[in-house]
Amino acid sequence: MDHRGTPIEPAIVASNASKLFLDGAVVAFRALSLEIQTHEVLCIVGPSGCGKTTFLRCVAGLTEISEGSLTVHGVPVDGPPDNVAMVFQHFGLLPWKTVYENAAFGLSMAGTPREKIAERVAHYLELVGLTEFTNRYPYQLSGGMQQRVGLVRALAMNPSVLLMDEPFAALDAQTRETLQEELLRIMQLPEERKTMVFVTHSIDEAILLGDRVAIMSARPARIKEMLPVPFG
Repeated sequence: MDHRGTPIEPAIVASNASKLFLDGAVVAFRALSLEIQTHEVLCIVGPSGCGKTTFLRCVAGLTEISEGSLTVHGVPVDGPPDNVAMVFQHFGLLPWKTVYENAAFGLSMAGTPREKIAERVAHYLELVGLTEFTNRYPYQLSGGMQQRVGLVRALAMNPSVLLMDEPFAALDAQTRETLQEELLRIMQLPEERKTMVFVTHSIDEAILLGDRVAIMSARPARIKEMLPVPFG
């Protein structure tokens, strides 16, 4: 509910959603039903290949569900929603573009005015401590810094829903902890509150970041258990 006690519509609702490949020979997930509340951080854990990433890609509108329904803020997903951004595991930076150009890429593709792009990108580069690296190229950055650029690119779009596909999995333990703390700090800012779905193989990471943890079964995936995290 909001501050007036009015019920808030869930941000993401999957109802008996299934995703099949190769004419049904491969089932990523079947009859999956899930509600993710507005401003909730839901962490999803499960075995490799169980359909976690496929589910995120369906929410992002990068692939269609085969059966059932999937909505974001009450609107059926039919192509990439305007209010959803995704951060991938393998950075996804364009090597011929600078840090600034990579961070601004999504806004540029959306036709955002140049002044607005400069304002938003500068704001988020400062939040993650990359202001002095604006004109560097990806090969000149560490893995952790490259992932920060990917995060800035997503946040600069000002999405209401942020999808995170094991974004810190390829990083060393120390860098991973630093970026976890950085993400928590940003998400706790009142103006930055978002609904976040975070896929991870790390139970520790799920407990640290999540309001709830969804445990998925092996493929075809289903929700085996939904665990509330009982502390902040």
